[in-house]
Amino acid sequence: MKRSLRALALATALAVPSPVVLSQSSASAEDPEAPPRYAVEVIVFSQPPVGEGRVEEPASEPTPLPSQLAWPLRDADADRLGYPRLPAAQEGLGAAARRIAETPGYQVHWHAGWDQPGVGEAAAQWVALPSMASMPGLDGIIQVYRERYLHARVELRQTTDSESHWTLSQSRRLRGDSPHYFDHPRLGVIVRVERIDTD
Repeated sequence: MKRSLRALALATALAVPSPVVLSQSSASAEDPEAPPRYAVEVIVFSQPPVGEGRVEEPASEPTPLPSQLAWPLRDADADRLGYPRLPAAQEGLGAAARRIAETPGYQVHWHAGWDQPGVGEAAAQWVALPSMASMPGLDGIIQVYRERYLHARVELRQTTDSESHWTLSQSRRLRGDSPHYFDHPRLGVIVRVERIDTD
């Protein structure tokens, strides 16, 4: 019952229209064979436990993150590795993030968007979560890639004490540009991917 209420609360938070990203990729416009570009937006938050007697429990030993190279987001005009971060004005999940943060028991720890090409899993960069003072002990990497379809992979690890280690490891196909919710007993992630119109 409590899990159903959690899903309903999140569905309500996400049921808000989000503006279409208006960024333009000059590279795609100049090179018709360049891969399509996408605006990716992610919200990472903590949520209350489902209830007593839940099946999921933290592990006693930490599960390491996959050994993948990952970079933090960079400013759009910065000349370094990592995908360029989208300006806040182009983020479409701001209202959803505020609604989640205002829901008792929930806390938003990271909300960011970036611009990336729609390339395959082997070529798509991993995005590293920054260190978060609001949630010590949380590390993670996120990858969005495009084979025949769009996919997102989320790898989060949180250590709450010496004997409690949480792991969120999920991968799924993304259908349409609606937000996708990655559920977990303690953490939650929302991913939304929208193709950038270059016209």
